[in-house]
Amino acid sequence: MKRESFPALTIIVLIFGVAALFQSTMQPQKTNGCLWDYDTLAAEAKGLPGITEIITGRFDRFPPLYYQMRLDRVSEQVLSSSDDLELYDNAGVACDRLKRSDEAIEWMAKKRVVLDRLIEQGQDVSEHEYRYLANLGTFHVHRWLINGADRSDISDVDTARQFIGDAIRRNPNAHFGREKYQLLAIEWIRSREARTHNDYLSIDYSIDSIAEIQGLNTELIEQLLARGTNDEAIKGYSGLITLGAAWESIDIYHALADSLGHRGDNVLAKLCMMRVKELARNGHKSLDPFTDSSAVEQSFPASRGSVSTSYIKKIESTYYPKARAEANLWIELRNEYITAKLLNGDHPDTNPEFWNDWKETTSPPRYPLDIRRKLLTKPALVTIVILSGMLLLFILRKQKTQTT
Repeated sequence: MKRESFPALTIIVLIFGVAALFQSTMQPQKTNGCLWDYDTLAAEAKGLPGITEIITGRFDRFPPLYYQMRLDRVSEQVLSSSDDLELYDNAGVACDRLKRSDEAIEWMAKKRVVLDRLIEQGQDVSEHEYRYLANLGTFHVHRWLINGADRSDISDVDTARQFIGDAIRRNPNAHFGREKYQLLAIEWIRSREARTHNDYLSIDYSIDSIAEIQGLNTELIEQLLARGTNDEAIKGYSGLITLGAAWESIDIYHALADSLGHRGDNVLAKLCMMRVKELARNGHKSLDPFTDSSAVEQSFPASRGSVSTSYIKKIESTYYPKARAEANLWIELRNEYITAKLLNGDHPDTNPEFWNDWKETTSPPRYPLDIRRKLLTKPALVTIVILSGMLLLFILRKQKTQTT
């Protein structure tokens, strides 16, 4: 009896499908302080930018007028809608963005009065209790930074430590988990006072010593470290950069580089360190009191696996400068668009069509081709094709025997 043959064309399609799938899995892996306001809600709705954009700066950083207009509007609205708790958050964050920390903290005091009254009335304000704690803690640590990060007076840091710890206990998974890493950063700031060596250790590398700190957050820190993953850390540090105030933080970018390296994303880790070097060369300082910026600049991120030296040199000499230049042009054009509309009285908070006329006129450069990686993956690809071909011949011969 003649058996139904397995179509040769189907086998060929499978061969190339497997080969294509294998080749795709060998490509370099790409991965797309805590404030609560309208921008946070928008970011949570659409997700964070990609890691490359976060490193090179291709994400929104709005001009001061954007926040001043928001502050003016919500200051008026709160007079007639005093129980609208979101208004206090938006006013406070706007003040914080404008580096008016005392006013930001005052807005949280006003919110506290309303919260207490609504609690007495039996209303559920648990979400706003969390936002209150997260924002107030952030305002305090930002005030310490704006006032020069004076280590002879870290009272604002200690206050932030308490409020942010309480916020995490209430809502541990909000804000892309970034409050956890903001708290780790705060504990890292405090832990630098007690260390016994002068080598720079980033927030991510210092986790073991942070866990040994005694205080109100000891148990919480131990829980965070036990449950944390590299993916979570990357998301947390990325959130601090895009939604907080860490765009110019040497220490947060170094921690992000270490987390990327631990995960095996060595190209992205090296790219992150290029941002660290750029910040150091532009005069930005680490918050580690025992380390100057040159030591941070010369330190190496964690890594797993290897990347060719020639490829890293190509990234550093060609790709990163082009990517940063394109990101700077993008943010300049975007803020020109925003400012023109703001000056006409328009604002994205009140006009859902604010962005309709925005057109992308630039695009980021492509990563350079990694010839070494291509050559390394080629033998494996050839092996799969050869083995698949042998399987095809075996099946065809078997079919021929069965039909005779």
